[in-house]
Amino acid sequence: MTSRAPSPTERAARARLPAPVPTTSRPRLDSLTGLRFVAAFAVFALHSLSFGQHGWAASVFTAGTTGVSFFFLVSGFVMTWTARGDDTAAEFYRRRFARIYPAYAVTWLLSVALMLLDHRRPSLVDLVPLTLTQSWAPDEAVYWATNAVFWTLSCEAFFYLMFPLLHRAVRAWTVRSAMAGVAALIVLVQANAALAVAAGGGPTSHWLVTVFPVARLLEFLIGMLVGRIAVHGVRRSPPLWAAATFALSAFLLANHVPAAFRDVAVTILPFAVLVWAAAQADIEGRPSFLRLPALVRLGVWSYAFYLAHTLVLRVVFGGIERLGVGQELVGAPLLLATVTALVGSVAAAWLLHVAVEVPLESRLRPPPRRVARQRGPTRDGRGDG
Repeated sequence: MTSRAPSPTERAARARLPAPVPTTSRPRLDSLTGLRFVAAFAVFALHSLSFGQHGWAASVFTAGTTGVSFFFLVSGFVMTWTARGDDTAAEFYRRRFARIYPAYAVTWLLSVALMLLDHRRPSLVDLVPLTLTQSWAPDEAVYWATNAVFWTLSCEAFFYLMFPLLHRAVRAWTVRSAMAGVAALIVLVQANAALAVAAGGGPTSHWLVTVFPVARLLEFLIGMLVGRIAVHGVRRSPPLWAAATFALSAFLLANHVPAAFRDVAVTILPFAVLVWAAAQADIEGRPSFLRLPALVRLGVWSYAFYLAHTLVLRVVFGGIERLGVGQELVGAPLLLATVTALVGSVAAAWLLHVAVEVPLESRLRPPPRRVARQRGPTRDGRGDG
C-alpha cells in the first residue's frame, strides 16, 4: 500500500508547531488600519515643523520620519497575511498598480500645478517620480523631486516588485526560522545606522540609511516574517496597551538620537511588537482602542492623506505668508493654522480617496473572479496590504 504524503497541518503537528492559518479564515486587521493614520499623522506633524516657530513640538515630532518605517513594516505584514498560494506575479503587480498609482499620479499633477502657481518652473527631474525610481539616485534634487513624500512610493514599488519572489522563499519557513530572521534583520538595521554614524553623516549617508530602497527593504522583510509567524498560528502576544507604550516611548526617544538611528533603528523592534500585538488583538477578537470607527475610517484614507498633506500645508501657510506673517507665527495663531492644515488634509484625503482611489482601483484591478477571497485590510481597508 502506498502511504500518502502528510498534509501541511500534519507536518506542523509533528514538528510541534502551530498549523498555518488558511487564507479564507484570516480576519480583517482593523487595528492596523487605525494605526496607519497614527503613522501618517506623525509624518504630517514632522512636515508642519517647517512652518512657523514650533518650539517644544520639534522635540516631539522630529521623529515623525518613523511613520514611514511603520508603513513599510505594516505593508510587509499585511501582504504576507493576505497572500494566497495560487496568486500569480502578474495579478499581484496589477493589483498593486491599481491600488497605488492612480492617486499618486493625480497628486503628482497637483504638485506640478502648485509649483506653477508658486511661480516655480518644473524641470526634467520632476518627471522622474512618474517612473517610481527616484529613490535609487543619491541626490536630494532627484529623490525629493516634485513632492517630498514621493520617495517612499519609490521604495514601496521596489518592495512590490520583490514580494512574489520573497514570499515564495519565506512561506516554507518555520516559526523558529522566521523569528531568527527577524532578529538578524534588526541587527542589520542597527549595523546600517552605526556605519552611517561612523562615516560621519552627510548627504550620502542619509541616502544610504533613509532613502535607498535596498536598505528600507529590511523593514518590509521584518514585516513579512512577523506576518509569516502569524500565519503559522502563533498567538502569544503582549497586551496592546503595553506594546503601544513601548512604541510611544521609542518614538519619543528617537527625537534625541543621531539622525542615522532616528529614522529606523530606535523604533524598529517596538514597532514590530506593536504591529504583532495589534494584529493579534484583531485575530483573537480582543478589545482594541485602535478599532474605533472614526480612527479606522481615517486609516482607510491614510494613503491619500499621506499624499495630500504637504500640498495642503503649502497652501495654508503659503496663504499666511502672503498676509505678511509666515515664519513669525507662534503660539495660538500657529496652532490654529496647523489645525486648519490638518483638517484640510483630512478633507483632501477623503476627496482623493472617493474620487480617484476607489473608482480607478476598481477599474484597473484584475477581474474579481480571478482574485476572489477574503482579505485582510489594505492601506484603505479593502485588502492586499
